[in-house]
Amino acid sequence: MLPDSSSKLRSADAVRAAARLAKVAGTALAEGELTLPQYRVLVFLAVRSRPATHVAALLGVSASSMTSVVDGLVARSYVERSADPSDRRRVMLSLTPEGTRTMHLGDELVGSGLNRLLQRLEPEQAEQALVGLELLNQAMEASLEERFGPQFNEPEPSSASQVTDSDALSTPTAQ
Repeated sequence: MLPDSSSKLRSADAVRAAARLAKVAGTALAEGELTLPQYRVLVFLAVRSRPATHVAALLGVSASSMTSVVDGLVARSYVERSADPSDRRRVMLSLTPEGTRTMHLGDELVGSGLNRLLQRLEPEQAEQALVGLELLNQAMEASLEERFGPQFNEPEPSSASQVTDSDALSTPTAQ
């Protein structure tokens, strides 16, 4: 069944709101001297160290675009590069303690920007908006787990000897 014109308009409004919300997040992050792509890298690395190719795939960018973002994060000591112990050709990315602090600052900055928007709504509407964002987050997490496997959000194994090829994310082509 094809959507009627009113649901098409509603969908277009929702898509535009998501784009505008990304702008709000980007503007808020600028206060912490972070870009939205840098923040997204920090968020993906907060769960576990990952191969650079996997982070690029998670972000849907090319390896060369990923390199320029990561270069900035490495220069600021937010991210460290190392060779993968199981495959020295693969570059691993890890969050540093300073990177963790910066990611939390980004959380606070974006949260403040979101709160400024939510204050323009009635309390019930603000709660509905938050529930909607939580539901979208759950859907995004499920989509990423479906695409990259259940280990997408698993914490890093406690010992390097536990890291196996089955722990690594599959490397899909970046879209």
